[in-house]
Amino acid sequence: MTGKIANALIRKEADTYRSQGLSKEARDLYQNLLVSSPHISPDIKAAIERQLQQIELEIGCADPEECQALSDEQIAVIKQGWGEQATIEDIVTCARSFYQMGRYMDALEELKKLGPKGYAPKLAAGPIAACLVQLHKPESLPAAVDQLASELFREAGEMLSFQLAIAEKIHQRGRRDHCRLLLRHVGRHRSVSPEIRSRILALAHEVEASDPSRAPGLSAGPGHPSDGTGASGRFGFDRIREAAKALGRRLLSKRRTP
Repeated sequence: MTGKIANALIRKEADTYRSQGLSKEARDLYQNLLVSSPHISPDIKAAIERQLQQIELEIGCADPEECQALSDEQIAVIKQGWGEQATIEDIVTCARSFYQMGRYMDALEELKKLGPKGYAPKLAAGPIAACLVQLHKPESLPAAVDQLASELFREAGEMLSFQLAIAEKIHQRGRRDHCRLLLRHVGRHRSVSPEIRSRILALAHEVEASDPSRAPGLSAGPGHPSDGTGASGRFGFDRIREAAKALGRRLLSKRRTP
């Protein structure tokens, strides 16, 4: 049992390195784990070997042009990840890898997997919004968000709440045109509740107030597009991980309660 715990801790440490962009350090930990644990279960060994393949791709993909040229087989390796054993953190790490490679649709597909893992997609609105603004022009965004909401939710209220959350995150990234058109689209729905309507109006006011063409002299801030490298544009991964940990603690606490 002690060996299993130690191996799990090493895997956790390697995952943490990867989440921080320290791919080589994560690779070294995984390789050492395979060498030092000859009796590791075949399933875990195979999963670690898949992770090593993925990390090697990440390390060799420093050039954006090379990233775009990845073969279908290489992309399949990345998507495979931990397979059915994938945790929320594994999915987020995979999505982040795709995002950094400029493969925004693949990143979005990974983020959509968070729902079945017990993590509400609307809590991942920041990362999802980051992908959407890269994939769609302002005029095509509302239809894309509509389609995504219908895939993730069943209730009209949840769909509208999700779409508004996307609009809020897009505004935070400084994409005024994307945000304006999405807000206009959401506001046209017949089933908009008073609460959602109030949030739409408040956000619309913020969007107009942040427009430098309407308020000359504003300093750089929310109205300026984010390239995803600043403190507000880190793809939301840290928040997702913290929420995932909190979810795990709650589930563990329930299991321990007699």
